[in-house]
Amino acid sequence: MLIHIFKQIWNRKRSNLWIGIELLLVFCLLWYIVDYFFVLEYNKSLASCRDLNHTWQVDVALLPEEHPEYQPGESDSTALLDNYFRVLDRIRHHKDVEALAVLSGWSTPGGGGYYGDWFRSRRDTTREGNGQAILFDPQTDLFKVFRYTTQDGKPVAVEDFDWSDPKAIVIGDLAVKTFFPDGNILGEVLESPSSPETNFVVKGSIGDIKRFDYERPQLAFYRAERIKADNIAEMEIAVRNRETVSDRRFLQEFKETMSRELRIGNFYLREVKSYKQINADTDFSFGQTSNVRIHTGMMLFFLVNIMLCVMGTFWYRIRVRRDEVGLRMAMGATRANIRKMLVLEGLCLLAVVTLPAMLIETQLVYLGLIDTLGQGRNNLGYLPDRLVLRFILTNLLTWVLLAVAIVVAIWLPADKAAKLAPADALHYE
Repeated sequence: MLIHIFKQIWNRKRSNLWIGIELLLVFCLLWYIVDYFFVLEYNKSLASCRDLNHTWQVDVALLPEEHPEYQPGESDSTALLDNYFRVLDRIRHHKDVEALAVLSGWSTPGGGGYYGDWFRSRRDTTREGNGQAILFDPQTDLFKVFRYTTQDGKPVAVEDFDWSDPKAIVIGDLAVKTFFPDGNILGEVLESPSSPETNFVVKGSIGDIKRFDYERPQLAFYRAERIKADNIAEMEIAVRNRETVSDRRFLQEFKETMSRELRIGNFYLREVKSYKQINADTDFSFGQTSNVRIHTGMMLFFLVNIMLCVMGTFWYRIRVRRDEVGLRMAMGATRANIRKMLVLEGLCLLAVVTLPAMLIETQLVYLGLIDTLGQGRNNLGYLPDRLVLRFILTNLLTWVLLAVAIVVAIWLPADKAAKLAPADALHYE
């Protein structure tokens, strides 16, 4: 049957030319979008050894001097620090708070802030790399709040590491592979390539994290930034609520209670915001949300467009080929045979344009016109960096999507042709 269908396509090459050109263009454009989503979903599937669920940013601010309730006597460094610790103590003892951490505003999980570090191994100065520095006060437990784990899934806590050394640093698993491939890290030194006197002593490692869900794991360095009177404004408070309490209930009760209890000195509770929401807001402000929406809209447009085009073309073809359909039915073809023939004809048209489309796509790849989210950030054998395999997989996905669209588009006119009454079929013959 396939040989017969290809002969039919060739015999009607003039009428098939325009639909073939449209299929060719749509195949290339849809492949570009499929490639984008392939990389996006692949990056999202990569594990991040922290959890933002049930975590909240507690924004505690100071009253301005012009505020009627401002207390000048509570503004000196000693009173400021004492009041801040009282604030932390009251939050920590809230009945639904499981853990609390104080971290730098530049280290907000899922946020837009970024504090970078560039290090090299003192043992082997050829091994260097840059990544995100996450600064927090080790008197609080950042790792418990965000449920950090080792690379194999074992939970970790701040108390698992020695923070008595002011130059202590904990690194992610990817940093271990980058600087110390033999795995021996305790007591090793990381130094700045530009100023070797700036160095830190490695106290341990934890699992890798991703700055954003759509990126790949990155180098991460965890350093102590202890609370002082002059850096309180740059720090933020993070809490995790108990899982036995719903997020909505926790937020409502926490704000009601803490609005009164955190009115200490000149401190007051300004806002409580979910880190999941912060992550979503950052995606929007960085344009990632718009990118996904645009690519999704384009994909739907192309699929609907090809469905309408194929449906209209085959509807017209069936009207002008009623004599052929009638003859086939008169010679014993069943309705299922008619449907199968018309559907296969559409799929064979798609098969004909696949190779030319892939040749065009190859040029796009060669010219570097395809985008790879996270490319250039620690390319350690990720699937999207294996271009040949990625090219084959994305073209296969594109072919399947178009094949489904074509089958759906052809099914209605094919079904109409298959239901042609035998007497009518002979009449058209």
